[in-house]
Amino acid sequence: MPIPELLTTLGGETITNTGDWEAYRRPEIMHLLAENIYGHRPAAAEKNLNTTWNVLLYHENYKGKPVRYQKVNITAGGYTFLCRGFFPMTEAPVPTFVYIMHEYQENKYNFETSLDCLNVPILDIVSRGYGVAIMPTSGLYPDGDHKADYKAGVFAYFQPDRSLRRDNDWATISAWSWGASRVLDWLTECPWADEKNVAVLGHSRGGKTALWAGATDQRFALTISNASGCSGAMLHRGRTEGGETVEVITKVFDWFCGNYRKFANREEMLPCDQHMLVAAMAPRLCYVASCSEDAWASPAAERESCRLAKDAYELYGKTGVVLPAEGEVEADTNYHEGNIGYHVKTGAHGILPEDWTRYMDFWDAKRG
Repeated sequence: MPIPELLTTLGGETITNTGDWEAYRRPEIMHLLAENIYGHRPAAAEKNLNTTWNVLLYHENYKGKPVRYQKVNITAGGYTFLCRGFFPMTEAPVPTFVYIMHEYQENKYNFETSLDCLNVPILDIVSRGYGVAIMPTSGLYPDGDHKADYKAGVFAYFQPDRSLRRDNDWATISAWSWGASRVLDWLTECPWADEKNVAVLGHSRGGKTALWAGATDQRFALTISNASGCSGAMLHRGRTEGGETVEVITKVFDWFCGNYRKFANREEMLPCDQHMLVAAMAPRLCYVASCSEDAWASPAAERESCRLAKDAYELYGKTGVVLPAEGEVEADTNYHEGNIGYHVKTGAHGILPEDWTRYMDFWDAKRG
């Protein structure tokens, strides 16, 4: 089966304007992605959340640096989880990143003792005039062995009777992205964050989560996927360089709804593909980054998603990604001309300070 046409509805109608995109095709796409990959959230997790936050720690000039630090418990719908915010020592609110920190990274750092963090260079970010809110995913649902039993976290709270779970119910990625939106709830009231300029960012499984968060919550001004690969920015169909498959990812990880497993070795039967997820950000800013030695995440297929998403941006009179022909894409080069930014970093699967520099350069330019 060919790659699904972005601007053709399930009924065969061609979308030619933003009104029809927003009223018909985008909701259709979001339903397909939820039904077949990420799962639908229960009503209890979507309504009457009344998000609040409790400040646990507050420091200015934290660790002797020009950093304002706030550690908070965020409560939504009665469920509570932890988040940490780091901001410049300025009076005016600043654009702020929500960083989705998965457990592999979380276990490497102790922000109570040090600001040093290779994956989130806090001092670099703050010195550029940005804030960053770090959300540990373990507070939403722990992922230590990658096998979900739904006995903990938001699942146990909002759906305590596991026997009622269906194959299209939300799973780990959707739970984490739900948490990112609750962090955004906090930042819209935080005096140091510019509520109109909040980005969501993650690496690897966090990159998959960031894309779903940006798609499901249009308050995010910028969505950044760092090496998200399969079920993130990478196309399922038409890959020429291999990469992770639905069979492998659903066998090893319980991050997705049960329906996704049905497409193991049958990716061509999926009624959606990942360019549709990237297109769901339109007309907002989006950024996809790859790593040159990360064949498992298939950088070429990540780029192809960006290329195919451009039609949604053009409906709004905006440019999507601007990339040269596939064989001419250069590593360590900014492709920042369009509203979908891109770079491929030389090296293995990872997020480093140089990636953050490129993200901030892009956002600086696009915010004017």
